[in-house]
Amino acid sequence: MEYLLVLQLPSSSSSLGEYDFLIALEESIRESIGDFATVDGHDIGSGEMNILLFTENPQRAFERIKVIPSVANHMSNMKVGYREVGEDQYTPLYPEGLQQFAVI
Repeated sequence: MEYLLVLQLPSSSSSLGEYDFLIALEESIRESIGDFATVDGHDIGSGEMNILLFTENPQRAFERIKVIPSVANHMSNMKVGYREVGEDQYTPLYPEGLQQFAVI
């Protein structure tokens, strides 16, 4: 079964600096993730920045991602959720206790 895993950070604007940060973070994940997931891209807007990944095991992929230094530095602001490909409802994954996760 394939899942869409989403790493979400707040966005205050669609500034070039924020966009560059998102691209750098995405590249860092792409270089470090190995066979745990495939980075599918990103989006930015509506107050959030998202990095999208496809994986067969979202929990395991996130365990691998969260120790990447460039990601670990931003965990306090990050939300993570996943859904089965073809479905609409996300399952919250991080932070612990997160009740809802959505991509706007």
